[in-house]
Amino acid sequence: MEQDLKERINVKNWSTIAFLVLLLAASSCASRKKTIAPTPPQTFEWLTSNLDIQAEGNGVAFDDLSGQLRMRNDSLVWLSVTATMGVEVLRAKVSNDSVWILNRMEKTYLAEPLDSVAVQLGIPISLPWIQTLLLDNNEGLPPVENQIVQLKTFFMGNLSAKVKYKNIKLDEKTSFPLKITDKMERMRLPKKP
Repeated sequence: MEQDLKERINVKNWSTIAFLVLLLAASSCASRKKTIAPTPPQTFEWLTSNLDIQAEGNGVAFDDLSGQLRMRNDSLVWLSVTATMGVEVLRAKVSNDSVWILNRMEKTYLAEPLDSVAVQLGIPISLPWIQTLLLDNNEGLPPVENQIVQLKTFFMGNLSAKVKYKNIKLDEKTSFPLKITDKMERMRLPKKP
């Protein structure tokens, strides 16, 4: 079944999807739009939301991805991306000082300091910046139901994504599971020339 999924979607590196969503959020230069009027301002400590994700990059389109975003304001972002038939393909976690990405399809993981990733990619990635762009505001306000955020960057190729928030839950404590097994091989970022 896993092999059929790989052939059907025809992609070699699922880490690209994690980087796509996180890097698009971190380096986005495109417009964002809301499909409904914003609700009155409401801050939050905890956020959980399901996502519908459409992404395209380097000639490969992902039209039927779904995901779950969990966030603790000013502390952590956690993302799980699922492909067709409910198969989780990756899980990513970003804290104030670290980035972890589990690539389930290739059985690899990345675990690096956040400042090292920022240097390697040449963009000033930080947790507050990623949260601001994912929330589509500077005030730390949560997204609204059915909000669509469109992201686009020319970093690492021509990448774009459309993320729709649904089933938003606020201030319900959540966990951020991230299990690296001995069957996974560690990936390293390429050294900057």
